[in-house]
Amino acid sequence: MLNIKNFHLLNGLSPEFSFLDMKYITEIRYFTEYSKNFLFDERNKTNLHVIFLLQPKGTHNFYEVSTIFYGVENFELFANGGAIQLSILEIINISDRSWENVRFQVRDVENEDIDFYCNSIEILSVKESQIVDS
Repeated sequence: MLNIKNFHLLNGLSPEFSFLDMKYITEIRYFTEYSKNFLFDERNKTNLHVIFLLQPKGTHNFYEVSTIFYGVENFELFANGGAIQLSILEIINISDRSWENVRFQVRDVENEDIDFYCNSIEILSVKESQIVDS
């Protein structure tokens, strides 16, 4: 079971929620939380803010899912202009591997457009989107 903060926001939208319903990435912001204002400090935390477009099964509506991934490591992204289309978004709990400060792997399995590891995940908000898929 994944321990994602505010996951209920996704289940509230669709009781049958699946990460396969995440169709696109429309925004990514990579940033660092600095500890004591030192540029290179092992206590600094690199984070990723991502806005996904979610399309629940059986609907034509899209929802913007604002998500923060904390303690990001080995971040890889392939972007070719425009929204990043996801084929199979997968979030895997890898805490049993006992890697220091790493609990999840996040990746697009088929297209391999995004792949990274992180310590924790938080859903910030879910709102209906004005964006349509033509």
